[in-house]
Amino acid sequence: MISIYFGKKIEFRAGENSIICKLDKPGLYEIAYKKPAIFGTIPTHIAFQMHRQPDGKEILVSRRVNVFGSRKDMSGNRIVPVAEFTIDVPGDYRLLIPEIQGGKDRDKLIIKEKTGLKGFLMIFAILFSAIATIAGLVLSILAFLNKI
Repeated sequence: MISIYFGKKIEFRAGENSIICKLDKPGLYEIAYKKPAIFGTIPTHIAFQMHRQPDGKEILVSRRVNVFGSRKDMSGNRIVPVAEFTIDVPGDYRLLIPEIQGGKDRDKLIIKEKTGLKGFLMIFAILFSAIATIAGLVLSILAFLNKI
């Protein structure tokens, strides 16, 4: 569970114009907006551009606002996925960020691997484990009391 939700991530200020990030594995990544407040709007109409370094090949970054995929970290910050992209080759990538309307100084952007189906499967595995533990406890108490 920790490796899925708290794995490697790249975090930077939302006010930066560009950043070069090193992505180690090919696959699907998400860009999430991190706001250190419970209330307030999350800017979602951000037109990111990404280029692979050094050849400059453009990577398609699509807007995928997922309000149901929002989460909170241990500090109470709200994290909402706002875009995603796929890379086929690990390496250095330059992310160009336009000026974000409605952003604050303390807001941040996060790039991390997209959890997708792994997150749902992990939640169901935890629920199944909890139900099995409770059932085992009830059966052991009944066996101890000679009711079975």
